Amino acid sequence: MAMVGPDALLRGTPPEGRVHWRVLGGLVALNIMVRTVWLLYMHPPQYGDFDWYFTRAAELAEGKGYVWNGHFTAYWPIGWPLFLSLILRLTGPHITAGLVTNAVLSIVIVVLVYLVALQVFSSQRIAATAALLYTLLPSHILWNAVLGSEELFTVLLMLWLSLYLRSDRASGRQAAGWVFAAGAALGLSCIVRPIPVLFPAALFVYERWIRRRSWRTAGWRVLATAAAMGVAILPVTVRNALKMGHFILISTNGGVNLWQGTHIDGGYYWSWNFWENPLLAAHGDEVLQDEIGKQAALQYITAHPVIWLYHGLIKITDLYKDDVNAVWYTFHMVSHDGGVVWAWNLICNAGYWIFMALCALGVMGLIRVRFTGWRTLLLPFTYVVYNSLVFIAFPAWDRFRYPLMPSFALLAGCGLAWALGWLRSGLPGHLRANRQ
Repeated sequence: MAMVGPDALLRGTPPEGRVHWRVLGGLVALNIMVRTVWLLYMHPPQYGDFDWYFTRAAELAEGKGYVWNGHFTAYWPIGWPLFLSLILRLTGPHITAGLVTNAVLSIVIVVLVYLVALQVFSSQRIAATAALLYTLLPSHILWNAVLGSEELFTVLLMLWLSLYLRSDRASGRQAAGWVFAAGAALGLSCIVRPIPVLFPAALFVYERWIRRRSWRTAGWRVLATAAAMGVAILPVTVRNALKMGHFILISTNGGVNLWQGTHIDGGYYWSWNFWENPLLAAHGDEVLQDEIGKQAALQYITAHPVIWLYHGLIKITDLYKDDVNAVWYTFHMVSHDGGVVWAWNLICNAGYWIFMALCALGVMGLIRVRFTGWRTLLLPFTYVVYNSLVFIAFPAWDRFRYPLMPSFALLAGCGLAWALGWLRSGLPGHLRANRQ
């Protein structure tokens, strides 16, 4: 009987473009194993933002509301603490429950990488390879031991992408339904992290000039997306108005972050000196602090536009230059051995740069085989460019790149699949055969 190799498995039934449940099941099983072993080994104390998230989630689970220092708050978006509180209602206020939740969300991201890659490339090989490479990205395993909002935000972002791509294969009311569902997912991501709030503007550029849809079609798709986002965000805005007496779309930390972005590029900045920090004049009033921060940032930007833009480019460099933040919140928190931290910094950086090198190889491979589905592929990268440009205004480091890496996994998977195909049998026909 003939032996069946991995390539034959990936090319076997179901046909290209259809979910291969055995492959997907294997990916899920691998992720369960890897992330379980990691969480059994590493469970550091939660620090800073992550401790804040857990405390707020525990209070929400106890029915105390979204409060901070005895007052209703909207300082950080409510989405992640609220979601985590639903888990803690079932398990009690245990950090382990949150870590397991983030591990499960990471597995969902892997599944979505696989599904989106199938939608873009109609290739089992690329879909499986992209999901596998994302699974093995070292820092994205390490982050599971930290109670950050990145996993939930990324799930919702990838869900938007998958649903929006489905609308391309539908028409009429069905297409409108997929667009609206995608917009709702994007709106929910905003209440976890508000970064995509202005994305409909970039989406219009994509629809009109990359997809080359008519003004009318591009317009209704973008308006439907924005309307669905508004519906998803509205309950949070209403809650903020009722509890805090102000119009607060999602959160009040935007002004603080903008002001910090005028003082530092790739880190955290704060000063307790009144002559250096105008935000101290708010005396803890987070709404007033937000307004002061926005005004101070705007004054700086208008007075020094060239310097601000120059530092904005440095911020984007800081967003992509390394991959060590997860090591700080895991090994650094539990180990006093600098050698261990150094070694894991090296591992994460090496894994990251190999991953990005595969992305570059993927681009070259797609050009070489004359890939015809590039308009579809540019949808996730329209968001990548938008998200990256947002950090011209805000302090940036590698943690904030986390939600973009599944999109890069599409190219990394393509790069490795192309390299293997080139070494074995020349130009892979499944890429050349792809059609819009």
